[in-house]
Amino acid sequence: MATRTEKIVDTLRTHIDNSDHEGLVTIAEALIAQYERQVRQINRMVKLSDATAENLMATNQRLSALTENLSRFVPKTVVDRLMDPQERQIGYRDRRELTVFFSDIVGFTAMTEQLEPEQLSTLLGDYFSEMGRLCEKWGGTLDQFIGDAVVIFFGAPESRGSEADARNGVGMALEMQERLEVLRVKWNDMGLPTPLHVRMGIATGYATVGNFGSDRRMHYTAIGNAVNEASRIQALCTPDNVYICPITYLRVRDFYSTSARENVILRGQQQPVQLYQVNSTQRQSASDLVMGNGDGYRIFVDFDILSDKEVALSLLKRAVRQLENSTGQALNETKTSQNL
Repeated sequence: MATRTEKIVDTLRTHIDNSDHEGLVTIAEALIAQYERQVRQINRMVKLSDATAENLMATNQRLSALTENLSRFVPKTVVDRLMDPQERQIGYRDRRELTVFFSDIVGFTAMTEQLEPEQLSTLLGDYFSEMGRLCEKWGGTLDQFIGDAVVIFFGAPESRGSEADARNGVGMALEMQERLEVLRVKWNDMGLPTPLHVRMGIATGYATVGNFGSDRRMHYTAIGNAVNEASRIQALCTPDNVYICPITYLRVRDFYSTSARENVILRGQQQPVQLYQVNSTQRQSASDLVMGNGDGYRIFVDFDILSDKEVALSLLKRAVRQLENSTGQALNETKTSQNL
C-alpha cells in the first residue's frame, strides 16, 4: 500500500510530464507542509527522549541516595540484595557457620554519670564511627548497636570461607583495639576525663541468619549459640583485650599469637570451655602505631593515617637533634660540677 509521500511523488511526476506548473507548485507546497509536520514530530520525539533521559538520570540519583541512606541503617550487603530483583527474598533465613564479634565498654554506666551529654555523644559518635568503618574494611556485617555494645558477624550474607571469616573477625578486633589508642589521645586532648576501655569476645559456630521481625518491619540478624557465646566470652574478657572460643582459635592459630586463659563454664553450657587471648598478629598490622609519653614529652605516630611523611620526618629529626643537644649539655654540666 503506497504511503502519502509516494502518492505525492507519483502525482508530481504526472504534472511534470504534462508541464503543469500550477500543479507543480501545489505539489511542492504539499511536500513542504509534510516535511514541516515530520520535522515537528521529530522535534517532539527528541524532546520526549531528552525528558526521558533526564527522568532516568534523576531516578538513578534518587536510587543512589536511597541506597546510601539505607546502608546507614541496614548492612550494605543486605541493601544490595534487596535492590536486586532476583534476590528480593524478604523472609530469607539460612543456617550458617558464623564468626561473631561482641564488644562492650567497661564501666559505661558510671561513665554516663560522669560525662556531660555533649561529651558522651562525642565519645560514642567517634567510637561507633570507627567501629563501623573497620567492620566494613574487614568485610563484616554490622548487626546492631545495643546501648554501648557492638555486635558484628562474619560469614553472611557473604562468606570468604570459615577460616578467612574467623581471621578477619580477629584482625578487625585487634585493629579496633589499636584505633582505640588513637581515640584516647584525641579524647584526652579534648579534655574528656574518662578513658574508654573495651572488652571483646569472639565465637565461631552455627547460627540462623536472615530477616527476622514482623511483616511490617524486619531486621537482618543472627540468632543462635554462637551469638550467645560471643556475648558471654566478652563478659569474661579483661579490659582492652580480645578473647576467643576454641573453634575460633583453631581457625586463626597459624596467623595470630595467642595465649590460653582459664577454663570456664559458660552460662547455658555444661562442659568447661578453654578460652584464648589474642595477643598480636604475626603479619604486619594494618595499623602501625608508635606511642609513648612521660614528663615533658609525648610521642604519637599513626602510620595508617599519616599523610605527609616528609613533614613528620622533619619534625622528628628536629626533636631528636634538640634532645641530643640538651642531653649533651646536661652531661657537660654534670662533669663540670663533679670536677668542682
